[in-house]
Amino acid sequence: MIVILAGMFVVAVPTIDILRIKTRGASMKTQLVALFKDEISYVAALIAVILVAQEYYLADPIASTFLAAIIAFSGMYLLKDNVHYLVGKAPSKEFIEKIELIAKSVKGVLGVQDLKAGYIGPGITDFPIKVKKGTLIEEADRIAEEVKEKVSRETGCQHCVIYIDPANNTVK
Repeated sequence: MIVILAGMFVVAVPTIDILRIKTRGASMKTQLVALFKDEISYVAALIAVILVAQEYYLADPIASTFLAAIIAFSGMYLLKDNVHYLVGKAPSKEFIEKIELIAKSVKGVLGVQDLKAGYIGPGITDFPIKVKKGTLIEEADRIAEEVKEKVSRETGCQHCVIYIDPANNTVK
């Protein structure tokens, strides 16, 4: 019982620290769920030890089944809560329109085509821009880099892949 109580104390310290922090990112939430699961496990183990010591032998398998259910439910909760990181959640239509407006605001950009974005961590955008036919490659590269920097700065998107689409350089 002393080991269980010591474990409960050890798990309680980081749990309290996380609860005092104001921000709640995905990894913080995951850590908090894991710590709560551990704390519940210790409580169930403590109750089972006390009951088995009083000759309620079914307490051990009941506690084990309860803990298995807690582990399964916390896993499903975390999967549901984080599945968009795994498969790439699509951003809102407003976000896509904002990126397109930002890109078109850069001098030399005639249009944007096939804009794709996904929410994977800090965000990823991937789209070709259109420039005037005959633009030197160095100038087109400079324009693409300027679009990348402006989109990153104004949207918070940390991973932007902007490129020139030379095969289809007509604006729709």
